[in-house]
Amino acid sequence: MGKTLVRTAKAASALAVGGLLASLLAAVPAAAQSQNPQGAPDRTIRALEALANKGSARAQYELAMRYEVGKGVNRDERLALSLYCRAARQDYPEAAYRAGRMHLAGRGAVSKDEELGRSWLRRAALLGSEDATQMVKPASAKSKAPDRCEPPSVRWGVIRMPPKEIRAMVTKMAPTYGLDPELVLAVIAVESGYRVDVVSEKNAMGLMQLIPETAERFGVTKPFDPEQNLRGGMKYLRWLLAYFDGNVTLALAGYNAGEGAVVQYKGVPPYRETQDYVVKVHSVYPRRVHPHDPGVVRSAGLPAARQEEVAELSLSSRSGASAKR
Repeated sequence: MGKTLVRTAKAASALAVGGLLASLLAAVPAAAQSQNPQGAPDRTIRALEALANKGSARAQYELAMRYEVGKGVNRDERLALSLYCRAARQDYPEAAYRAGRMHLAGRGAVSKDEELGRSWLRRAALLGSEDATQMVKPASAKSKAPDRCEPPSVRWGVIRMPPKEIRAMVTKMAPTYGLDPELVLAVIAVESGYRVDVVSEKNAMGLMQLIPETAERFGVTKPFDPEQNLRGGMKYLRWLLAYFDGNVTLALAGYNAGEGAVVQYKGVPPYRETQDYVVKVHSVYPRRVHPHDPGVVRSAGLPAARQEEVAELSLSSRSGASAKR
């Protein structure tokens, strides 16, 4: 009976996502229909990203499968695992199974963790995954989901929803700067966890963690004032997107390490903090290309091929002083 209910729920979820996907595909320009060899997503990927950002477990799962094998996108196993984990936390059985399998096998960019892998497989079996039940015994019906899922270099806690007042402000302000509100919210989630009064060890302040130099550069005199901080952070993000030709990955790297470091290394700098930062934000906001205004600043002229940067991030233990903007 339990497995029947799970299969019924999965079928309903698939139908719902299918309907929404069709609607979103109709809204995506036809020019984006084919896959760009430089890494720009096709219409289906963009539609799945939109649904995943809205919290659809089915879309997160479908998108994760594509990133795991490189279907229509650049292969990125860490991002795939993060998306599986987001869906698994919503009790999506096949996502829990795939997350467990990735941890158990430990391949590519994902470190092997057999105990964690078995925990998620048991969870998947409990949720009704037939593949998982062939590998492990289901967890107790009273047991909770494992408290870990993302790999250590990516894990940063369960992503909580932004406070209503923060979401309302961002939703209202972001279009003024030509920004997707979901991208801004993803940056805030990683930077400050939506806290308006937080100060980092590098003296980065407020919601979007502006250091004094960046605050002055973009006219912020009260960094702990939510509206001022948001305006300054959005101005900087808009500038970075224009500077890097709409490449979200490079813009995020610039937001963390400074645009100069990105230009110096012609991509994401080899700083562990910056590499992890980019992966964290992309786990919330998977899109790699964002509309930009070329009139804001002259382009840095970096090769478009660097748009697959996250998939190429080094997993070695290279150390480097990671300058915060």
